Amino acid sequence: MINKKKIAIIGASAPSCILALYLFKKKYDVTLLEKTRKIGGAWANDNHGPKFSNIIYPINKDERKIYKKALLFFKKKKIRFKKDIEKSLFSKEIVKATSCDLSKMYEDVKKKIKIKNNLEVKLIEERDDNVIINKKYNFSHVIFPTYVSTNKILITSNKLHKKIHLPFLKMNKALHVRLFVKDFIKKNFAYKRLKIGPMDRFQIQKIKKNIYQINGRVLIDWKNKNKNLIKERIVQENIFKKIIKIQFFNYISCIRNFKHMRILNNKLKYSKRIHYTNTFTLLEFFSNSILNKKIEKNLKHER
Repeated sequence: MINKKKIAIIGASAPSCILALYLFKKKYDVTLLEKTRKIGGAWANDNHGPKFSNIIYPINKDERKIYKKALLFFKKKKIRFKKDIEKSLFSKEIVKATSCDLSKMYEDVKKKIKIKNNLEVKLIEERDDNVIINKKYNFSHVIFPTYVSTNKILITSNKLHKKIHLPFLKMNKALHVRLFVKDFIKKNFAYKRLKIGPMDRFQIQKIKKNIYQINGRVLIDWKNKNKNLIKERIVQENIFKKIIKIQFFNYISCIRNFKHMRILNNKLKYSKRIHYTNTFTLLEFFSNSILNKKIEKNLKHER
């Protein structure tokens, strides 16, 4: 039996999709509100695999403690892990990691979860008994992840009449590149430089014999340059013999630093129906919202 509580999660990023499946299993009526036509956000896929990032790796002591539990949980949500990664630049550190494939999980989300695409959340209004999105869509509760750009929230419940503005640093448009290359030459690649030509935040993954996929983010001072020039500079690194295919992707994101995250969390304490979930990393999201059951407790108690 479906829980009477209708839950909206803003955005259809990877953590939002994972949380949607988790709450669906708990019998909540869940809807993802996504402002684009696609799901996945910074972890989006297409027919050729991941467009941006594809590894999960602990970046601090707390994340290392829960890393194995998180992987087991993610596997239950149909996220597949493969030991075919060469090396990855992760949080300014070269690591030996495993790549992950979220495609099956996204297929499961599309089958089980209601998704409203092309819907940008511009106004969230909380009342005593419900939350109204854009003066049109009604929900029992709304879940607000870290990198949602919406900053206009009205609370008129509990005899309050409060307008909340949630700060963020900026909206950032990043350029990412994905290459399929033949004959990757590890011995000629200086990992310690933490970049491949004009790329950083890269992952190198073996697809099949002699074929590799390289995903990376184009450096800030290169992202407005001619794409052929970017390609030429990558080729000059001499770490592979041939490019089979190269693709560029833009990703627009809302940037919040740790100060903004604290403000966001503190301001939403005024609310009993709008709940913040920390999605700074997938592991931090898992620790706070799933392992410690923060979201589930909030939905049950309606503080």
